[in-house]
Amino acid sequence: MTNEIETIISTEAGVRVSVNEWDDGGAWLHLSMRNGTVYAALTKDEVQQLLAGLRAILEKEAAA
Repeated sequence: MTNEIETIISTEAGVRVSVNEWDDGGAWLHLSMRNGTVYAALTKDEVQQLLAGLRAILEKEAAA
């Protein structure tokens, strides 16, 4: 039995964002909103790039 990791958040703008484990350390990113849905299958390297970008945003805000 595997323990799948899944995170779901609902934004203030009404968008549901979910992230699941996918294929060898990658992630499945899914956004759904009132009039549509979009997803992206990210490799492990792409997940690391996304995480670095998000961290940079948070660090900038913390420094302000």
